[in-house]
Order: sequence, then C-alpha cells, then structure tokens
Amino acid sequence: MNELDVTYSAIDANETFTDALKENFKELLTIFHQNFAEVSLDGCNKRIKGMEVKRGNKYITKDAVEYDPKKNVLYLNEEKLNTVDAKHELMYAVITMISAYEHGFGIGEKEKLKVLNVGITEMLANFLVGNECDEDE
Repeated sequence: MNELDVTYSAIDANETFTDALKENFKELLTIFHQNFAEVSLDGCNKRIKGMEVKRGNKYITKDAVEYDPKKNVLYLNEEKLNTVDAKHELMYAVITMISAYEHGFGIGEKEKLKVLNVGITEMLANFLVGNECDEDE
C-alpha cells in the first residue's frame, strides 16, 4: 500500500467527515503529495483518523477554515466560506495538519516563529492551488 492509499484509508475511517469533505481532502493531499512526495504524511494520517470537524462562526473562528493542532479540530465557518476561495483555505489547513506537532505547527518550538509559519504556509497554499479570492483576509 503506497503512502496516499494509507492517507485515503485514514480519511475514509473518519466518521465525522462528510463525503464532500473526504473528497476534498483526498484531492488536496494528492496535489500536495505530487509536489512534495518526499514529505511524510504519517503525522497527518494519525491526525485525520481522530480529527473532529466543528462548525464555527465569526465569534469562534475569524477564518473560513481553521485547524487547531492542539485539539485536533477543524473549524469551518460556513458564512465566511462563501466569501473566500474555499479550496485555498482548505489547502492551508491541510498543510497545517501535515506540519503539525504536539504544541503547534511548522518550524520552531511552541509557536515562537508563528508569523513565519503562517507566511510560509500561505505561500505554499498559493503555489499548490492558487487563490481566486479578491478579498485579502
């Protein structure tokens, strides 16, 4: 079984995901893996199996899609999703899941380099799927 098949199985095993969300995750992780095949998806696979998806709103989450690596929760702000490039926002969350560790995501410990992590993740998401939204969050 190749790495993407393991990832697809992890996605399918999560009962909190809708069929549409499962397909979106599979598509975005395939795009990521095609461009960065040397990056392991092991951590992402473990997170996806137990991840919760919760609806957010402007009081819970300011962004359309937010992933909290500490709680392993994906927040979807449906009001905001209609005003942004949802594919870009979900890719940003996918990259965050791939680079997540116990206390945060990306490089550095305990989010010391949070601004750099956000910038790099945003650039990677733009590179991988673009950003069709005119609104700059």
